[in-house]
Amino acid sequence: MKVQDEKLLLKVIELVKDRCTLLTDFYEQSGYFFKTPENIDLSPIQPKWNDKKNLFFIELLRNFELENSWEAHQLENSFKEIASINDLKPGEVMLPLRIMLVGGKFGPHVFDIAALLGKEETIKRIKTSLKVLEGA
Repeated sequence: MKVQDEKLLLKVIELVKDRCTLLTDFYEQSGYFFKTPENIDLSPIQPKWNDKKNLFFIELLRNFELENSWEAHQLENSFKEIASINDLKPGEVMLPLRIMLVGGKFGPHVFDIAALLGKEETIKRIKTSLKVLEGA
């Protein structure tokens, strides 16, 4: 994998360095920042997936599409506000968001991930995962 953006690489290193013991761990812990995951393991969330969560993510997408400030703290505030409005605990929808963005149950703070992925890529990954979940 060749990285084109050195500033992005430095930010990713800062986020994942504590999760890496060996240099080879870096690829597993950060590859999703540079390339959309080929496999998204939705199995941990499928048993608890329901219409309420699906509607939450549709509303979250709408909000993200209108978001001007693409910073981790703002994304987290919006996420928590929408969860509250939809009578969901943030923890109920945090794991699904993480899996949608990175393909599994790992990685640094989920909103730091979204901020670094950028608006378009974050929205694309959520939409792709929702299509799979809606078809399941």
